[in-house]
Amino acid sequence: MQLIKGTSITLYTANSTETVDNVLIGEPNAGGYTLGIPKGDTHDWTDRKIGFFGEVWRTVGTPVQGIEANIPLCWHKKVRVEPLKITGAVTIYSAQTYSRQQIDGAFYTDLRGETVQRTGAQSTGSLIVHLYCVNNTYKPQIGDTIVLGACPVEIDTTSEQAVSAGMAALRAYAPSVIRTVTAEPIGIAPDYNIEAR
Repeated sequence: MQLIKGTSITLYTANSTETVDNVLIGEPNAGGYTLGIPKGDTHDWTDRKIGFFGEVWRTVGTPVQGIEANIPLCWHKKVRVEPLKITGAVTIYSAQTYSRQQIDGAFYTDLRGETVQRTGAQSTGSLIVHLYCVNNTYKPQIGDTIVLGACPVEIDTTSEQAVSAGMAALRAYAPSVIRTVTAEPIGIAPDYNIEAR
């Protein structure tokens, strides 16, 4: 196993970034890498967004004890990382409270407006969104409204008229209603796959 010693890794948190030095990176395997965590490191590596080689990655699950037999004892835990495919931010509005949740770093495919042939019948395409657990703290619900990008509209809930005005302003951003939400276990917290129309 070939390793790159002493590599700096960027750990992302909600409000900042932090550099961790002296991290081992194993050779590529199945589209990802295994990282060797330095002994004595106290950072939380569970389901984290990280950066190295000019790319954004995420750790999968919790670090485990044990490193390859040929690795010096300066590293004692390992964690698997995989690429974080990101196309942009999404904004979700709760169907119950109209509260706004902006989620940066989502991966989406917008097939709305496209016609798909299925067994001779035509159906309109959907907005498909993948929310990574490392970027998301909100569990989307069926019936919630989703908008691509960082939508600035805040919906005032003090009256029905105010809600109607907020929803009218939201229509300018091409919103879709979430039809399905599927949790995909990946680590401690799940990713979410969303279909909206």
